Amino acid sequence: MKKIVVFSVIYILCLVVIIPFAAVNIARRIKENNEGRKEPFDTVKVYITAEDKVVEMNTSQYLKEVVGAEMPAEFSKEALKAQAVAARTYLCSKIKKAEQAPEHKGAPVCTDHTHCKAWLSEKDRRAKWEPEKEKEFWAKISEAVEETAGEIITYEGEPISAVFHSTSSGMTENAGDVWQASVPYLVSVQSKGDLMSPKYSSEYSCTKEEFKALVESNIDNTDWNSGYYGDIVRSQAGGIITMKLGGVEVKGTTLRTIFGLRSTNVEIEEAEERILMKVKGYGHGVGMSQYGANFMAENGSSYADILKYYYTGVEIGK
Repeated sequence: MKKIVVFSVIYILCLVVIIPFAAVNIARRIKENNEGRKEPFDTVKVYITAEDKVVEMNTSQYLKEVVGAEMPAEFSKEALKAQAVAARTYLCSKIKKAEQAPEHKGAPVCTDHTHCKAWLSEKDRRAKWEPEKEKEFWAKISEAVEETAGEIITYEGEPISAVFHSTSSGMTENAGDVWQASVPYLVSVQSKGDLMSPKYSSEYSCTKEEFKALVESNIDNTDWNSGYYGDIVRSQAGGIITMKLGGVEVKGTTLRTIFGLRSTNVEIEEAEERILMKVKGYGHGVGMSQYGANFMAENGSSYADILKYYYTGVEIGK
């Protein structure tokens, strides 16, 4: 009987005192952790390009919608966290600049992926993702942003240009080889996981007449006496830096634009009356490779490991 009474007293104490106290303590710790993970600003003005209007958004929500647009939601959370920090860094660097692009109509960023970062509204993500996966994907992306809240990538104390691309050719590009402006933290590194990316290889084929017509519609003063192409100069990673098209020297980025190629890492072959271009990688190849980041994440690397690998000599901090 005494044992029953003792156990009853202990049980009541647990219900009334110990468990509530523990719950309050846990709640306090969660609150403290969350308070230490604030974004650098509560809201941000965003120019919605498709709607031609500026909207003030919650910063955390905006970053989640950028990550959801820029990186496949199926990727590992550490890769998504790396993408979240890169997106926040880009946003901070744009806000820090005093001048704003006139096409943004007073906002530091827009939703045009060719100019700023891609953005995925709730309506668009519901249409993009399978219904049974939507909650899982959004929860994972939300955690990636919230668990890195306030963190950006810096080089010598300043936010970096956190550029990224889908898939490299197996090695990322030096910024100077692509944009003719060297950046100390945007240098070429190996990216093994890209070889397994579904976007690693692609091809473009056209007749020689179609080739000539496309080149002539984009380049003046062509001279075909020396051949269709030649004098190819390549980067360490294999991308075309410069080459001649119709006798005119152009950048590799010009070749990519004219023919709508996935990257500048192109092997060109002539076969009878056709020209075949075999392409490796997808994107400009500079900075973080998204498929490479996911490969690293799946093999145990943290988001900080990923960022410090693809951006040389940087720091991750608030």
